[in-house]
Amino acid sequence: MQQRTINNFEGPIHAPNNWWQDALDLRRGSQAWLILDPPDGHVPALTPEGQRRADAARRLIYDGGSASWEDRTLYDRCITRGLPGSMMPAIYGDSYKIVQGPGYVAIQYEMIHETRVIPLDGRPHVGRGIHMDMGDARGRWDGDTLVVETTNFKARSAYRNSNPDRLTLTERFTRIAPDKVRWSVTIDDPTTWTRPWTFSMPLTENNSEALQQYECHEGNYGLRNILSAARAEERQAADAVTK
Repeated sequence: MQQRTINNFEGPIHAPNNWWQDALDLRRGSQAWLILDPPDGHVPALTPEGQRRADAARRLIYDGGSASWEDRTLYDRCITRGLPGSMMPAIYGDSYKIVQGPGYVAIQYEMIHETRVIPLDGRPHVGRGIHMDMGDARGRWDGDTLVVETTNFKARSAYRNSNPDRLTLTERFTRIAPDKVRWSVTIDDPTTWTRPWTFSMPLTENNSEALQQYECHEGNYGLRNILSAARAEERQAADAVTK
């Protein structure tokens, strides 16, 4: 089985005037909000430890400046969007391909060209000493639903600055129509949030379009311009001091 999912929203510049009506049209598989649990639709509160990590990450982003490419996010540097970020729609590059073969499911992402290979044979997760940006995924079938549990994340790419040693993401893929799959994700990290929480969104199949090339490094002028602008500001400040 091969299917390709695509999000048709092209961003605010290209959005039709009535885009908000389409976004809330439940007949089209839309949802008023993504979070299903808690029932109030809000992300649970952070634990004190989770808040400390969030504050540290915020200081790094807003106070770290652009002294080096290492000060920029992994997304800026064309490394990864992480998980579940890689499944979430952005302004472009929102397509991915799901391919099922004997004993495996693979998901290829258009943006940044990452591919997850998910074993279905019941093997255990790798040892806790191994960490990966997209984590270590293991899948199984629960009736017609593909359940994928992912652990062993790297600290640099753990979702929302969560604890990579405690974070578990459980995805569920369920076909709800000939051209639609419901994708839900349960985020469980008791050191970061006060309770597990779940969000969901519909995926629409479109096999008429191929995944596009994502030449991120080849055309990453944004990162070059950010760093060159920072160097120009530093030279300007130094010149002001010497005058």
